[in-house]
Formats: sequence, structure tokens, C-alpha cells
Amino acid sequence: MNKMPSEKTKPRESRLSKTDWLRHGLEALRLYGIKDLNIDALAEYIGVTKGSFYWHFKDRSDFYKHLIKYWEEELTTSVMERIIALPGAADERLKALMELVIKEELARYDADIRAWSVYEEIAEKAVARIDKIRMGFVKSLFKEMGFSKKEAEIRSRLFYLYIIGEFMILSNAEERSKHLAEIHKFFTSK
Repeated sequence: MNKMPSEKTKPRESRLSKTDWLRHGLEALRLYGIKDLNIDALAEYIGVTKGSFYWHFKDRSDFYKHLIKYWEEELTTSVMERIIALPGAADERLKALMELVIKEELARYDADIRAWSVYEEIAEKAVARIDKIRMGFVKSLFKEMGFSKKEAEIRSRLFYLYIIGEFMILSNAEERSKHLAEIHKFFTSK
């Protein structure tokens, strides 16, 4: 197994929270993949002993369940809630969604979660569920814009593939933002 390098820069003064472990877990997954994501390597990556891990999680399987749930809540549920809460028309909210995903790099873990889904059923089921939720949300925006059910379905799939693909292909947010207005216009034009 390849060991993950430590990101420790100074000694930690308090026990890590459950959220700290999950946040670091997603980042370690992105950097090193699921095969190197175990308790010892993760503790080393964070720069702590693994004691507080067991305070929050029973074992690696329990950690994986919580990691999937954290990914879903932080990068899907909370994002949709933020967009729903925005005033304005559906096309404005779609543009806000595009900007949010690009600015905050919200798709940065998707490829790694998908890679994980090849190896483990828990990730496979989560990806299928999240894809359905995300595309359903975007589909509802397109329907609100007046597109037919079929058009909204097609546009939501293309939009979703664009968002995920754009992150995988272009290396930085500035590049991804470059043509945002034109891409938004493309998706929303009738």
C-alpha cells in the first residue's frame, strides 16, 4: 500500500470531530483513491492518531457509510437547498447553480466516488441515487422554464454530464468559468 503523505503542519490541540474525519476522508479519497483509504493511512494523512476515529466510527465500513452520506448531504442536498432558496426565475437559479458548482468546485469528488462505485456496492447505490436526485432537480428547473417533460429530461442529462465532465477536463475554476454565460444560454434557449 502507498502511504498518504501527512498534511499535518502543527500538532492538533483537540480531538477531530466526525465532520473533520469525513472532510479529510473525501479529500484523501480524491487524492489517493479508495484502495489507499484505510484508517491508518487516513490518520497519518491528517497527522493524528487513530483514536478519535473510533470515537466517531465503529470501523472502516461504518466510516464509508458516513462518508457517502456526508458527500450526499454536503454536495447535493445542501446545494439544492441553497438554490431553491434563491429568488428569481428558474433560468437564473440554473445559472447560480452553475456558478456555485464551478466556484466552490462541488464536483471535485464525483469522479473518485464513481471510481469507488466500481468496487463497492455502497458507493454504487449512492451514485445511482445521487445521479437521480441531481438530474431530477435540474429537470424541475427546466420544466419550470417551460420545457416539455421530454426536453427537460434530455437537457437535465446533458447539463449533468456537462457539469461533471467540465470539472474532469478543465483544471481550474477560471477555465471552467470562461464560457459560463454562453453555456447557460445554450442550455436555456428554446
